[in-house]
Amino acid sequence: MVKLLGPRNPVIRFLTRVCDLMILNIILTVLCITVVLSGTALTSLYTLTLKMVRGKEGEITKTYFRALRENFTPSVPATVLLFADLTLLAFLRYALYADVLLISPYAFILLCIAALLLTAWLAWLFPLLARFDNSFRAHAGNAARLALAHLPVTFLLTLIDLAPLLSVMALPRAIGELAAFWTLFGIAAGAYVNSFYLRRVFDGE
Repeated sequence: MVKLLGPRNPVIRFLTRVCDLMILNIILTVLCITVVLSGTALTSLYTLTLKMVRGKEGEITKTYFRALRENFTPSVPATVLLFADLTLLAFLRYALYADVLLISPYAFILLCIAALLLTAWLAWLFPLLARFDNSFRAHAGNAARLALAHLPVTFLLTLIDLAPLLSVMALPRAIGELAAFWTLFGIAAGAYVNSFYLRRVFDGE
């Protein structure tokens, strides 16, 4: 019985991981309400999930709040870019369902491409900020190079990062259930899945 309930039991390990991700997601959601801390919160989330896939995360909340302190200053420019990306995505969704034509179809397509490219770039930028010590300019350049050098991974990272928006658009009648999922679990779970791919690239596997 002790072995069945021990930390090495696959079911116990899975449930523990789910609980850890829920805790991280709730903290992230609360911090993102402030807007100012959203970029730092996301960077710190990747600090934790990249450690999780290596089995080196330690105590979850303590490690996360330490990462918040360490990542605040480096994440400020990324926070501005994240806010710009989310604003652009929100506008595009509003324009898509608006009763009147807000912008020309050509402008809409160009803005969609810009939002997609920015999201793909940020999908690499935040993990780089979380994993390595470097200047923001160096991180920005490395994020662009990695996005181009690993297009299949970039596609997966971007798809997972856009999943909250895409799921709401695909299932508008389930918006309440989807909001609960993304608030309680989804964002951290997405970062955790992304971290498996990111680890292979960062470690050169």
